[in-house]
Amino acid sequence: MVTLLSLHHIRLFYAAYFAAMGLILPFFPVYLASLGYSVAVIGMMTGLLAAAKVIAPPCSGYWLDVRGMAAGRFIVLASCLAALCVALFNVASASMPAFIVIVLLFGMLWASVLPLTDGLSIHVSEAALADYGRLRVWGSIGFVVTSLLGGVLFGELSLAWFPWFLAALMLVMAFAGRGFPSIEHVEMPDMAYSGFSATLLLLFVVSFLMQLSHGAYYGFFSLYLLDVGYSGWQVGVFWVLGVLAEIILMWRWAKPVQSMPLMTVMLVCLFLTALRWLGMGLSHVWWVLIALQCLHAASFAAFHIAAVTWVKRLAPPHRHAAAQGWFSATGFGLGTTVGIMGCGLIVEAYGFSAAFYACAGVALLAMLFARRLPR
Repeated sequence: MVTLLSLHHIRLFYAAYFAAMGLILPFFPVYLASLGYSVAVIGMMTGLLAAAKVIAPPCSGYWLDVRGMAAGRFIVLASCLAALCVALFNVASASMPAFIVIVLLFGMLWASVLPLTDGLSIHVSEAALADYGRLRVWGSIGFVVTSLLGGVLFGELSLAWFPWFLAALMLVMAFAGRGFPSIEHVEMPDMAYSGFSATLLLLFVVSFLMQLSHGAYYGFFSLYLLDVGYSGWQVGVFWVLGVLAEIILMWRWAKPVQSMPLMTVMLVCLFLTALRWLGMGLSHVWWVLIALQCLHAASFAAFHIAAVTWVKRLAPPHRHAAAQGWFSATGFGLGTTVGIMGCGLIVEAYGFSAAFYACAGVALLAMLFARRLPR
């Protein structure tokens, strides 16, 4: 049953999940460096978190579809175990093998819960009980808050506190999961665990290419800005501008995006994404970058809203959890990982601008596939 309180629990989950991301992205490598690990080891550890996003979501989605376990119950269990893993960071770091196991386990538990929450939120939204964008936007707000406060916080406190703040956010996620609305589980018919439709698989391909095209941005945008002379706080402002554009679209225009034809949304978002990366390769003038960061509303927010909505619509009723898991794995897992790795090679050989040009090309390539999606 969906109640106002259960919707607040979903909002709280998104806020805590992405607040954790706002700590992990900038400060996990710094925390590892404070433990004395080399750059190579830090790269491997952050790579484990990326690998977890490829492995965990499809596995957890399959398991929930087969077992019929409520998403909220699984999220409580996974979040509590993730909190335990993070609480062991400082102790396990004394042993490299133990630390690798703990980091990978944490990454898999953390990565497994978001697609399930997205699936539940879309279900609620499709039933006209809430607006998906106004549920998901609290994640963007949580990300902004911890990104801005993290530097101040760890400027005053030792980085040894990093795991404890992260563990606290995992426990908040567990508390949020306890109050998730319950939805009726669709029993799997005998011999019904068949493959996804060709259209859904095509959407996975488009999602993979879209996230692949973000490789230069997620991996090297900050370094690019520093290289052309911007200061640290200015880099932070540019990142926040992108998230603010995302927040505004999710709050004001999520419903219209969900109601539009899938092909139309994908083509518009991919075109604007290609324009964004091309612009970043051509110019680093501040007002141009501000305008380009506003396009994050299309390249992430509108694309994501349309994609998760149509994953639910195209997946068989008894495979919703697995479908959301595969969407997350192919896009945010595999696409982002391959994109960052590939752009790293391009940056090293040809520079930052070349990486953004390549990403623009990938976005245009994705448009060829998106033209075959439903009108």
